[in-house]
Amino acid sequence: MQSPKTPFLSRERIGILVLCASAAVAMSSAVGRGARDRSTALAAELAERGVAAAAGDVVWVDPPRGGLHPFGVDARAVARGVRAGGERGEPTDLYLVDARLSPEGVLLDVSAIHNLTETSGADESKPVLRGEALAYVSRPLIEAASPTVHVLDLDGQELSGGADWSLVERLQQAVTSWQATGRLRGIGRRTFVIDVAEEPRPEEPGAEEPRAEEPRAEEPRSRRGPDAGDVAVALEDDSAVVVRAGGREARLPVRGADDAALPAWIRAEASEVARPGNLVTWAVDRVRLVIGDAAMQTVKAVAFTALDFVLRNKEAVTGDTGAEDIASDLGQSELDPPVRQIPIDPEIGWPPAPLEPWVTPPLPGEGQWNPQGGDAFVRQLDGLPPAFMTTFLRTDRSRKATRVYIALWDPRQVELHMMAGTVEPKGATGEAGPGLIPRTPEVMKRVVAASNAGFQAMHGEFGMMADGVMYLPPKPYAATVAVRRDGSTVFGSWSEDETVPEWMLSFRQNMTVMVEDEKFNPFGRTWWGGTPPGWADKTHTVRTGICLTRERFVAYFYGADVSPEALAQAMIQARCSYGIALDMNAGHSGLEFYRVAPNGELPPLGRPLQGEWETEGDVSGLSGYRFRGRRLIRGMGLMNFPRYIRREARDFFYMTLRHLLPGPPLAPRATPAVAGEGAWRTQGLPQHGFPYALALTEIRPDPARPDVRLRVLKVDPRTVTAAPVGEPGAPAPAGAGATVAVFSDGAATHGAGQGEGSSIWHSAGSFSASPTAPVRGAVRVATGALGSARAVAALGVNDEDGMLIYVERAAAGPSSAPDAALAPDASAPPPALVDPRDAKLLQDFLAGLGCSSRIYLPRPLSVALGGDTDLSGAAVHPPSGPRAVRLTRAEAPGAGRMFESTPIVPHSVWYPLQQKRVRYFKKPKKEETPDGDH
Repeated sequence: MQSPKTPFLSRERIGILVLCASAAVAMSSAVGRGARDRSTALAAELAERGVAAAAGDVVWVDPPRGGLHPFGVDARAVARGVRAGGERGEPTDLYLVDARLSPEGVLLDVSAIHNLTETSGADESKPVLRGEALAYVSRPLIEAASPTVHVLDLDGQELSGGADWSLVERLQQAVTSWQATGRLRGIGRRTFVIDVAEEPRPEEPGAEEPRAEEPRAEEPRSRRGPDAGDVAVALEDDSAVVVRAGGREARLPVRGADDAALPAWIRAEASEVARPGNLVTWAVDRVRLVIGDAAMQTVKAVAFTALDFVLRNKEAVTGDTGAEDIASDLGQSELDPPVRQIPIDPEIGWPPAPLEPWVTPPLPGEGQWNPQGGDAFVRQLDGLPPAFMTTFLRTDRSRKATRVYIALWDPRQVELHMMAGTVEPKGATGEAGPGLIPRTPEVMKRVVAASNAGFQAMHGEFGMMADGVMYLPPKPYAATVAVRRDGSTVFGSWSEDETVPEWMLSFRQNMTVMVEDEKFNPFGRTWWGGTPPGWADKTHTVRTGICLTRERFVAYFYGADVSPEALAQAMIQARCSYGIALDMNAGHSGLEFYRVAPNGELPPLGRPLQGEWETEGDVSGLSGYRFRGRRLIRGMGLMNFPRYIRREARDFFYMTLRHLLPGPPLAPRATPAVAGEGAWRTQGLPQHGFPYALALTEIRPDPARPDVRLRVLKVDPRTVTAAPVGEPGAPAPAGAGATVAVFSDGAATHGAGQGEGSSIWHSAGSFSASPTAPVRGAVRVATGALGSARAVAALGVNDEDGMLIYVERAAAGPSSAPDAALAPDASAPPPALVDPRDAKLLQDFLAGLGCSSRIYLPRPLSVALGGDTDLSGAAVHPPSGPRAVRLTRAEAPGAGRMFESTPIVPHSVWYPLQQKRVRYFKKPKKEETPDGDH
């Protein structure tokens, strides 16, 4: 039976519900009206927590929700602000704020603040918001930097390229994201670099052409002086951002592939997340963010000191010399007995003399060079000795088991490159690096090794620029390794002038020089990393370095358990003229060798891989290519392996083989084979140094006519300088090197009936084909026809390596016999008989060698190698006259010193300059004075 009170209770409940609903509606109608107040309140709260922000620079991601929420609702806001108490004009950053609002939109609490930008050299604009997409402009305060547009996905970060990540790596990434953003999924980010340089103007009549050393090319990004003030962004929706700059406009995808088509004035940075580091090193970085860097340095110093005490006493008791561990590191059961040292090639001076051991008696092989190249892991240039040598030294007489491994390379064969990581160094303008060796066949198949670079930005903010992009500006007196625009590697201490020279393409700094002119620590540094300030730096840990040797070779050092003094002693024993300490600690440091080739072209290994230090796999981002890799030593612990062949979070160096003569031999096609046919000859030619300037061979390319021989000459453009000869007997220009060759195409041009003409030109270390001079100062080498009809000789420029290839038909007879038909005066070659089949043969031959730029000649070139010998070996007079060109020896890219005038100054001078944090400040525009100065 129903109670008589039931209807009343139902009506009571209904009334309460109606009352609550009415209150909720009333409160909901007020939602939004408190936006200004809550922004003001948030700005005040941020000021209490050390961030100065204006209420108008606060953007709320989540609006108040109204309704019944007695404990408030979570809401996110992004505020544009600066550090409270900072200097006036300090650039702004963007802060993500986790807050709690009342149903009416009143700020109740702020639970977390995360700096999303942390740019010390850029000013962030007020962001624009659409859904979960946030966009803003980062305007650089560094003259050498470009403005960037950033699009953040607050919904989370996609792990593109992380399909093969392990569960542990995914957990590592989640914790890293949570520490940085307060979210396990992190925040997605796309960055676009904007070129706001003015559009090139049409050249006015009479305007000067650029000099030969200034080719018509796009200026490097580091040389632009962008006015970023007119760069603006807008979000059409949560999938597209509109960028406007300098009267131009582009619509860019918020999400999508990094290689999506973009306007020429916009470049997308890679958005792929780099794989987390080894679990131990990753954990150290995570704990450092909690306890602070100084506390972490103390923990490591105590741990390393204790370990050193144990190992030092162990060695004293056992008499351990390190032989067993060194053999294991080198993949051997025991150290090989001493062998005869590789003889030095007197023509190229490589490899250098053995190193003098520091600890006696020396172990078998200690200080002796072991070649690395021509095997399944390290590529070797054809016709040249291996470009890499390795050895080991023990350089601590009180701990004879400690050792330093050395990888030495010939910089004339190997080019050093610098790559900024996706996280480190943390750039002053917010622009991160690709963290990936360029994925092009031209680069990848020449990659031979890669290694760590310098400290993280938090440990000194030492400068870095890579391929013209400035990440951190240079610091005075910092030890610097740099790359010139010609590919040379140079070392030196930066001066107090922070201007980056025009000739510099990349540089990396770390502390002050460790060894200069074979002397340790000329600047009197007391801290080499790994200890808190004020502690004596005696820590034994993994330490690495790089140096220029007395012989102008480059060496990388890996000390498994060494002090700063022991690393420096290894540099001194290696005859280093300038040595730089690089990164340290296991897991952060190491060198890996690589060999990359199209699928199926890696040389057979003939045995299973030794997984602890050898690997093989597909090259990510370059379909159809595989790599094989090996660590410098087996015992390179705690390193993600392979590391640098994949996308990397921290900056690194990578090395590629240069294009050098002689190159691979030409495959004979006619039978029977003739001994030496197609093999390039460099000996006995007027090289006047190394790398080689010339290579010569003969080949029978037509199986149907085995009596037809082609004589082929290759010239490396980077080893020569061209200049007109002028009148007979005229001397070479003052300062010119030794004569490599003299060319002349005679009085004829390209010949009748062969179509349009073109010329081969030499300028700024390169050959090119063009009807007119490609740049001011270019020197014409020869002129011919674009069509091969009636051709008896031809010239081509190889598309890949830039070598000049000259080919002519050799006279009948033995290949070693001089051409009796040639006159003793090389300036007057006789007319040649034309066989139509030869013309087609020349065309096909040069095309097969990869020369898409070709010209054809109706008569052979007059050639005098060294000024007195023709291609057949006969003595001749050099050609002369207005069409003759002399090639003289030039210094090819290699290695050397820079900034040699930088003085050695006391600690009181360089230390305060290097301790200054990288902070930039907005400066008001100066009024123009009456005389036009600013």
